[in-house]
Amino acid sequence: MNLLKTKMGRLAAFGGLYFSEGLPQGFANIALVLEFKRRGMDDAAIGVFAGIVSLPWVWKFLIGPLVDNLHIPRFGARKQWIVLTQTGMVISLLASLFNMPYFDGESMVGLNLFTALIFIHNACSASQDVAIDSLACNTLPESERGTANGLMFGFAELGRIVGGYGVIAISDKIDNFSTASGIVPIGLAIILFGVITLIREKSAAQAMKDGDLPSPPEGTSGLTAIQAQLGDYLFTTFKTMLASNQGRLGLLIAILPAGGVLLGSVVNTTMAPIIGMTNGEISKLGLISSVIWFFSCLIGGPLSDKVGRKKAVGFFVVCSILPGLLIAWKMNQAGFEHAIKIGEGKWARQESLIPIWWIGMISFQIFNGMMFGARAAFFMDIVNPKIAGTHFTAFMAMNNAVTTYSVLWIGYALSEKFLHWPVWQIFLADSLLGILSLAILPFIIPRKSDPEDKLEALTDYPDTR
Repeated sequence: MNLLKTKMGRLAAFGGLYFSEGLPQGFANIALVLEFKRRGMDDAAIGVFAGIVSLPWVWKFLIGPLVDNLHIPRFGARKQWIVLTQTGMVISLLASLFNMPYFDGESMVGLNLFTALIFIHNACSASQDVAIDSLACNTLPESERGTANGLMFGFAELGRIVGGYGVIAISDKIDNFSTASGIVPIGLAIILFGVITLIREKSAAQAMKDGDLPSPPEGTSGLTAIQAQLGDYLFTTFKTMLASNQGRLGLLIAILPAGGVLLGSVVNTTMAPIIGMTNGEISKLGLISSVIWFFSCLIGGPLSDKVGRKKAVGFFVVCSILPGLLIAWKMNQAGFEHAIKIGEGKWARQESLIPIWWIGMISFQIFNGMMFGARAAFFMDIVNPKIAGTHFTAFMAMNNAVTTYSVLWIGYALSEKFLHWPVWQIFLADSLLGILSLAILPFIIPRKSDPEDKLEALTDYPDTR
């Protein structure tokens, strides 16, 4: 059985693979952040932790050349990378769970080792993402991209639900965070087994022969072949990404926020407690909003296939800043500027703001979910398939850089030790930054579609592993 040979199989395969990406992200960005907050970790320190462990997602475009060029010839070019990196994800995450840090009243003991292990885990996860995206760019026909990307990011969100709010809920039940976290590596191991048994890809040697991967000129071998292949690859990459206006515009729009960021980042998890929400309320809201985000992805991707990619993306971006503006307005109106602490890990309950937080979070998830699937398909529309591991990954890396610099500036703006901005001003600034990308969107032109015979050739191959 090979899932890549049929439309439903491809959707199932990439949905499952993206679920494996969401699991550890939900654990690190939701469950861990909330646990650290409850244990007394400062907002700025949480922002630094989140920024450090997310760095591999920023520079993952550097992994692209390895995925595109470095292969064991007898195995599937991208599958071999997926298997290798998922194995690393399971091992590093298990190691981190046996080295959980704890608060001794002044600082987090063991945080450096734990951060290093999560960093290694994210490095493996980011490398896996490169291989998955490269496989998707070379496997999915244009008519499936919106639907597939909506499904992929939707299943990534389901993974975040399980890895984040699922861990929180189980932890509350058994009162043991480390044990509850065990569901994440178990889930990754199950998916790894599915990749090994259900996904088959032509060998790297055959892909180079067919022209689907960069390859050295005939008759060359050894160091000369490596130099020729790398030279051709670097020339194609430079020409595509940097030597043209379209390439530069694509990178620029990817490095800018696409709508509001705060309500979809780790910082919203640290903000919910300061208005008095309990773990149970945070978990419930997170579960509901994440499920809504999942279904929104399923709607936004296919909708962009029908109405046009750029129109859909622009509309969703505008709509996604409105919830943040609503929260900023209501917080300012209520006179709420800073957290009011009433005990260790407890803050005064802001009854008037909690319903607004619910409305803001849920409405944001609707439009952000629709935007995510459509925007990923938009980047696939302008990628060069020959260097997909680098090109598409560069776009996604820039998107992740947005998350990294956003959690850093928001964390410092919120922290009492640094800028200590009023909370409503942070929401306002986040919303204003979110509309900058709209100035670039109209000037980007998608590449021409591949001919049907080429698309057929990408999926019609023997069941080689």
